[in-house]
Amino acid sequence: MAAWVVCALCALVIIKPQEFIPELSGIPLVHAAFGLTLLCVALDVVWRRLKPALAPQVVYALAFLAWAALTTALKRPTALEERGLQLATVAGIFLAVSVAAASPRGLRALAITLVGCAVLTTVVAIVQAFQPHGCMLAAPEDWEGKGELEPDGRPCETNVDCRKDPPVPDGNYRCERPGPLGTSTIDGRVRYRGSLADPNELSLMAGMSIPLAIALAERRARPRRDGRPPRPPGRSDAGRPPTLPGGSDAGRPPRPPRRSGAGRPRPPDGGAGPPVAAPLAPGVVAARARPALPLLLTDRLLSRICAALRALPVAAVIVAIGAMVVMSRSRSGLIVYLAVLGLSFIRRSGALGVIAACFVGPPMLLLGGRSGDEATESSEERAALLREAFEMIRRTRGIGVGAGQFGDESSFGLTAHNSYMLAAAETGLLGMCLFALVLYASLKVPLAIWLGDVEVGPTARRFAPAIFVSLCGALIGIFFLSWAYKDVLYMVLGASAALYGAARAEDGRVSVRVSAREAALVCGGMFAVLALLNVLLRFLG
Repeated sequence: MAAWVVCALCALVIIKPQEFIPELSGIPLVHAAFGLTLLCVALDVVWRRLKPALAPQVVYALAFLAWAALTTALKRPTALEERGLQLATVAGIFLAVSVAAASPRGLRALAITLVGCAVLTTVVAIVQAFQPHGCMLAAPEDWEGKGELEPDGRPCETNVDCRKDPPVPDGNYRCERPGPLGTSTIDGRVRYRGSLADPNELSLMAGMSIPLAIALAERRARPRRDGRPPRPPGRSDAGRPPTLPGGSDAGRPPRPPRRSGAGRPRPPDGGAGPPVAAPLAPGVVAARARPALPLLLTDRLLSRICAALRALPVAAVIVAIGAMVVMSRSRSGLIVYLAVLGLSFIRRSGALGVIAACFVGPPMLLLGGRSGDEATESSEERAALLREAFEMIRRTRGIGVGAGQFGDESSFGLTAHNSYMLAAAETGLLGMCLFALVLYASLKVPLAIWLGDVEVGPTARRFAPAIFVSLCGALIGIFFLSWAYKDVLYMVLGASAALYGAARAEDGRVSVRVSAREAALVCGGMFAVLALLNVLLRFLG
């Protein structure tokens, strides 16, 4: 019960129906869903439907968010109320997903929710791309059009057309494509609304859902390498009868003696009777008669046909997300899409997956992303933001300027467009290390369950590689986006923690910890990345 409630909470945070349904605008849906989640979690724990387990990333995530609030209180006390509420919301969503979805049914429900949200936003973006242009009015201070745009019904081809006899004199008009649910494009790039109003963030969220969609299509566990069917979870060889010397049947109860032809009644005419099959040699077992099937209709062919039919919806989702990424012209989204798809192909098909990725990659690189002066200007702007991040670290002596304060301290009025540098500039070097440990522990949990020698159920075994690949895509994407406190990122991190709880409930031997040596290596790696970026920026001038 708690799993579906927390899934509704995640859907409300991502889709934001209260923003385009007027009847829901004044209702605190997110707060109500969060309170109901806490109640359902308590009931499931009392009824022993959930067995809470503390995943290693939970401690680091809470420590990072608490340290971010502390740095804000030290550097910008006036912004503590606003940023503290944002950080508390992210922490609440992370904990709710980590606990409420910690079961096989909860993992599946969470995957369905995230994939469903990705499909909905993708469909909205694709429909948006084929709408005719119209004049849109933005907020007076929103000159980049990143907020909500209101159409006024006038057709247009350029922004100049919207400034001819406008209904609102001196209004901030833009010529964009209106879409469903009150959405619109930005500079011709498709997007959603709310926290996914940036085309790059929409592409990253959709790309992260691809491994989960593939895992949902894998309904049967793969056979073992020795050709035998997979062993049921929790079953061992201890309950089997021992094999004694002298044959494989030595430990089994004795079989009843076979009847011979001497005791059978003979026909009255003294005939020989029906023919009797010759006795088999000792140790030879008679083969069973197989059903008469057509020559080409075999079990293997039928299973492959069924697998292909199950893969059709997943293939449609992958193609739709790829089309949306191309229409968004997001270079970071394109990199994440290719990385996630390539890892999924290689995991399932090996060398054939590499060949398939080579066929998919070049067309996507040619069609997607931005080029020309626009791309050059964006790259130079990102480099300048990274230089300002280093200046903030030096100016605050490694303490940080406070959560959410990068835009106010920057001369561009933008965030760092790099989550690792954003964490370092806003929460200091300690916050950067805590953020890196959150990501490392979240990656280690599914990897340990995927490759570890533990007897977990088929659901945990199936979703472990999917969550690992999804997090790999997230780690690549957040290098180009400011997702240090993003709710969508912490939903996937919470999915990793929920996977740990579900696996530990099925096998108590599951234990994943981050040692002091690993923590030192992770922090040292982050300092090495900072030094490398600093040298690279100096080299670029």
